[in-house]
Amino acid sequence: MADRLKIPEILQMPQKLLPIVEKINDYRYFLIEGGRGGGKSHAVGRWILYLAERQKLRVVCGREIQKSINESVYSLLSDLVHQFNLNYEVQSQKIMHRKSESDINFRGFREQGSFNIQGMEGIDIVWIDESQALTKQTLDVLIPTIRKEKAKIFFTMNRHVPNDPAYEMFVGREDCFHIHLNYNDNPYCTQALIREANECKKKSESDYNHIWLGEPLAQSEDAVFAFDDLLKTSTNKHELKTGYGRRLAGFDIARYGDDKCACVILQQMGALHWEEIFTDEWEHRDLNYTTGRILMTANQYEVNTSIIDEDGLGSGPLDTLTKGRGLEHFVGFRNPILAYKDNKNYANPRTANTYKVKDMIDAGHLALNDTDLMKELCTLRYQFDHQQRKRLIPKEVMRNKYKIKSPNKADSLIMAASLIGEVKEQQDRQYINVPKYSKEESLFSIAGIR
Repeated sequence: MADRLKIPEILQMPQKLLPIVEKINDYRYFLIEGGRGGGKSHAVGRWILYLAERQKLRVVCGREIQKSINESVYSLLSDLVHQFNLNYEVQSQKIMHRKSESDINFRGFREQGSFNIQGMEGIDIVWIDESQALTKQTLDVLIPTIRKEKAKIFFTMNRHVPNDPAYEMFVGREDCFHIHLNYNDNPYCTQALIREANECKKKSESDYNHIWLGEPLAQSEDAVFAFDDLLKTSTNKHELKTGYGRRLAGFDIARYGDDKCACVILQQMGALHWEEIFTDEWEHRDLNYTTGRILMTANQYEVNTSIIDEDGLGSGPLDTLTKGRGLEHFVGFRNPILAYKDNKNYANPRTANTYKVKDMIDAGHLALNDTDLMKELCTLRYQFDHQQRKRLIPKEVMRNKYKIKSPNKADSLIMAASLIGEVKEQQDRQYINVPKYSKEESLFSIAGIR
């Protein structure tokens, strides 16, 4: 363990962060997260400069997208070089040590939609600041590229939402050391920052918890669902009541090579309450396999009505099942633009039924069980159309612009939920056309009583 009495001035940092020095040889990944003012970036920056001064290292300081070097930790490292009068040459695009020949470069890992990971194989240290912005797709490409046996990867972040990809991927791994700290763990935090934290706490407890205590946001501004609300749906579970038990299945069919097919089955537990009882996902294959998988699942779980997305490749399995086999309990889901006179709040059926699911959750009428399904629901974002109606951001935009994978399970749930209204109508109708003999006056007539 490092002698804290003799630790160099440049390595002075909050005690919670000392493990990045003391345990540097014990772990490959170091994930450091928490609120503002904890000293995360300063500690990692100081440690990297200290190491690179003593041996030749290749260092990359990166982030998901970097439009200019000013968006990187370049300024922080440059200030530290000048503060401690270190023997580095600060160039316009990188920092080099004059004796050890270590070089520190800065890059965005995704540029114009393409991965920028060339030359990462020989890197000794990677530091990703603002790691909450990393997408899973970037991590899936980047991490296997860092091949040096003793390479170290540092993540510093203020968590954004509960399922930030970097947090989910590394926390809990045996080769990752996880540290959470806030401004009140940092003895070097300035009084100015402490005053800012106190002022923030007075105005908004939730803002204070996120900004200064590092708690993830319940949901972003344009998100439909909050993860905490979805987790709480376990309290919406009900015992199956006599006379109910109808099952509805939604099938989302993959359209792209890396996409997957998915299924969600809902069961009616009572007049108002529904529960997700089965969720599945499988690799996209040929039409025969997909159709067979749909039919097998619907039969195995005794589904009353199944709905298939027919805007894309789903039209093939649907035609095979309905026209080829004559199975009327399979129907199609389409997502056209709705006329304003027909719906003044939502621009298309996908959006309208998404908010139907949200209403059911808010009312305590829907219980969810699959955590991955919940996470996918949290990726759904909305915008407003030219008629000021809500419209879910299309999956293609989410995938291409925001690098969020297609919410296959979420869409399956939304489609299944779209059938609930029809079930309710059918159940209501059975009480409208009541046979005469069940009416009180008819019973008297049958008994000969006038």
